Amino acid sequence: MSFKTRLILSYVVMFVAPIILTIIAAAVMVVINVRAVAGSYGFEFKGNPVKQVMEKNQEAFDNIKVVASENPDVLRDKMYLENLEKELNKLNTSAVVRINNNIIYSSNNLKRLDLNEVLPEFGSATSGSYERALLGNEVTFMRHQDFYFTDKSQGTVFFITDMTPILKRVGRVVLYMCVVILLILIATDGILTYYVSKGVLRPIETLKNAANQIEEGNLEFEVKPASEDEIGELCTAFEKMRVKLKESINLQMQYENNRKELISNISHDLKTPVTAIKGYVEGILDGVADTPEKTERYIRTIYAKASDLDKLIDELFLFSKLDLNNLTFNFEQVDIKEYLEDCVQELSLGLEKDNISLNLNTEKITNPFVLVDNEKLKRVIINIVENASKYMDKEEGKIDIRLEENDDKVIIEIKDNGQGIPKEDIPCIFDRFYRTDKSRSSLTGGSGLGLAIVKRIIEEHEGKVWAESEEGKGTSIFFTLKTIKK
Repeated sequence: MSFKTRLILSYVVMFVAPIILTIIAAAVMVVINVRAVAGSYGFEFKGNPVKQVMEKNQEAFDNIKVVASENPDVLRDKMYLENLEKELNKLNTSAVVRINNNIIYSSNNLKRLDLNEVLPEFGSATSGSYERALLGNEVTFMRHQDFYFTDKSQGTVFFITDMTPILKRVGRVVLYMCVVILLILIATDGILTYYVSKGVLRPIETLKNAANQIEEGNLEFEVKPASEDEIGELCTAFEKMRVKLKESINLQMQYENNRKELISNISHDLKTPVTAIKGYVEGILDGVADTPEKTERYIRTIYAKASDLDKLIDELFLFSKLDLNNLTFNFEQVDIKEYLEDCVQELSLGLEKDNISLNLNTEKITNPFVLVDNEKLKRVIINIVENASKYMDKEEGKIDIRLEENDDKVIIEIKDNGQGIPKEDIPCIFDRFYRTDKSRSSLTGGSGLGLAIVKRIIEEHEGKVWAESEEGKGTSIFFTLKTIKK
């Protein structure tokens, strides 16, 4: 569940839950107080006791109306009135009888009051209807019935129902309900706040601890998301950041190690020709080359070593630019068949003197158009061919260039019949300064950067490069170029 959804649900619950709980609490209180009301009137709880009281009150009043109509003089009988009062007390009701504006009877709880001031005059209101009246500090509902005694005297019988106990109970219910609502709001908000904050504070604490560990340089831990919401996504993003940071640091350390190795290799590869040049120069200066032929041989050797040194510097410069992504590539559409035909024609002249033939096979290609940097791709071809000729051990060397089309790319294979590469060395031949000759003093020489440059250039062309080899039979270098649909 997302954190946004959880918040929305918490707001809904925060609104709905108090309403439902309040309704339940109100129902419980109503039942309790209704039972109390019923108990105070001596009824069993069956339905609404207030309604039962009103019905019984109405029944008693109807009886009095009949008596007042058929036998009004009985309302002068004190004994009858006292018995009536006992029945009315069960209904929390009092009775008053008046003759010609003189009160001849009133219930005991009304004797302390001056009733003449509050009782309506004869014929002043509709008989039998309820009227609200305040007797002292007590709120009452009053109903009366006017009639005539047999001697034509004006008579009125009053039923006065005291509402004060009910109103006090209603007031207590309202007070209790306010307290209950307050407690419900506090409990609901507290529980929801705890539930929501629990889903936020715990991940935040985890992230805080993770940040502290990163600050101390410790990246060997894992941030596990506790949920699948936005906070969980934040933890996942933090974990990805930690992994990337760890990889970056490891890569930086690897770069540092590679830099040290690069400096060591450069120092070695530069020192070798420089040492040779110094030795031959000293031989000339010391008179070791005491004949014109020997001197010429020394000078040619010095020139060759200087050329090797110049080529090494050029390759180091090129590889450095490739390694720093600081070399500009100018891509253009090229017919790879024609391009390779020109390359083969150019390279064949230099290989013939070493008795190496260079052949091109383009029969399997139907869409020859590719997007390449002419100059950089030529360097790739030259480096692979020179590497093949350098390690050629056959009297009749052979280098074949073959093209094959596969979906949206062209696969170019440059295969030789040389000495081959040991199986354990094949994964490393595209690493910089790697040589299969571990002594680094092979007669073939080389900087160890040729195939590393090939790999970087092909990768800039969004292609792949790999090798297959079998010792004694030869080696194949493959690389791919993306074709252009015509």
